[in-house]
Amino acid sequence: MPAFLPDYCIPENPLDPATFTAFLAADDSVTRLDERARWSALQEPWNERLLYRNACAAMHAQNSLVYLEELVLLDGFAFSGAMYPDLSAALGILKLWQKALHGNAAALLSAPMPGEEARALEWEMTPDDPAAQERPEFFYDPAWDGAGRLDQWRSVWRAMNNVPPLLAAGIVWDAWNTLLPEQQGPWRATLLAALVLRARGKTKHLLLPLDTGQKLCRKRWSAVDHQHVRLQTFFDIVGAATKHASTELSGLESAKERMCLGLKAVRKNSRLGDLRDLLLAKPLVTIPLACKVLGISKQAVRMLIPKLRSTPREISERRRYRCWTVP
Repeated sequence: MPAFLPDYCIPENPLDPATFTAFLAADDSVTRLDERARWSALQEPWNERLLYRNACAAMHAQNSLVYLEELVLLDGFAFSGAMYPDLSAALGILKLWQKALHGNAAALLSAPMPGEEARALEWEMTPDDPAAQERPEFFYDPAWDGAGRLDQWRSVWRAMNNVPPLLAAGIVWDAWNTLLPEQQGPWRATLLAALVLRARGKTKHLLLPLDTGQKLCRKRWSAVDHQHVRLQTFFDIVGAATKHASTELSGLESAKERMCLGLKAVRKNSRLGDLRDLLLAKPLVTIPLACKVLGISKQAVRMLIPKLRSTPREISERRRYRCWTVP
């Protein structure tokens, strides 16, 4: 069966008056957020905290529900429930975003696939190869030509050198959704766009959680929309993501100030400061997670949390499986 290779045309004038207004607003908000993150003492825990919700939002975009509590516990090796495919997929997305956050964005964009270089070997297979014949046609189209689609996407990415970073990220995002080099990988579009912003120096101190922005603004990429409409959708997603990230940072800074009041009269070997840092870095904390990370007993965790005053808010309202968060 001959491979069908879609074509993506880079628009000559990608910004019409309405799209240009959305572009300016999104560009300004991203610049302000990155500059604020540059001088924040909570840059590292804030970035880590954003990625958990972003992974859940990425699964939500695929019409799958993953509980934030389960993802945090699984990542902290404290999950004792039953595994299911959506939770496993969310953990994979979280690990990939974490690798992108701490890695070289330009190098990841040049790899065969961000974080999954081995998939390039699969794309080099022909339908006559025995390994390719083992792949079920119910899930994979043998005539998809992922390598050709990926090459075309890379040509779009290389053509963005002289384009403003935010506009380049939007076109890269739109091109990935249009070409789909990986049949079951449309969720990578937001990760690639975030990597473009980081590689071009627009977001040097964060990895913008675009999946969270997509969930909050309730907009998605649609093939039936015009390119200008799709780009405006992307700028709206960026605006929602920056607003969420900024609000999260403000809340963490305020929570840290309040919790520091309980650390003035503690011993040097107390784990209270480590517990505070854990609460700032994780969207929620349970007693098993705190025991695993801090290496202390359950009774010690129960005694330390009240010393942080009323800032850690208990959200479980249960006696056996208690859970706290920093609002």
